[in-house]
Amino acid sequence: MTKYGALLIICLFLFFSNALCQDDFLKIECTVSPRSILQGNDGLLKIKIDVRSGIKISANPEFMIRLDENESLSFSKIFFAGSELNLPTTQEKEGIFLDPQKEIEIPFKLNESALIGSLTVSGEVIFTMLFQDNWSVKTTQKFTTNFFSRRNYKIKKK
Repeated sequence: MTKYGALLIICLFLFFSNALCQDDFLKIECTVSPRSILQGNDGLLKIKIDVRSGIKISANPEFMIRLDENESLSFSKIFFAGSELNLPTTQEKEGIFLDPQKEIEIPFKLNESALIGSLTVSGEVIFTMLFQDNWSVKTTQKFTTNFFSRRNYKIKKK
């Protein structure tokens, strides 16, 4: 009888957990600076993470940002760990947690052969959330932002 009760609780949890959205716990805002970039010039992806009160982001397992590949953009790499991004941390008795007050900046270069017009930068943040009642979940949150590319007339066509 207890097996069926536990199975019922697990099924109900899975059913209702789909109704909860990750956006309720974590909000990712990203922009590209400058908003309009000439072909062959540099840009900066800025990511701001807002966490709902009562939730902490664990530094271990590693917090990561993974960028989707894009032929028009050149990043130094597509995976960035929290330790590489110099995110501030706080140490408490439960562990080490990230303090997401700092805006994350990732430089990139718009390729000389990039398309002209609206371009998209997208990726996902991989993180572990710790809740007040000491349970945690490792999950991902996707992000995307747009910017405009313009023709650089100083680049000579071959």
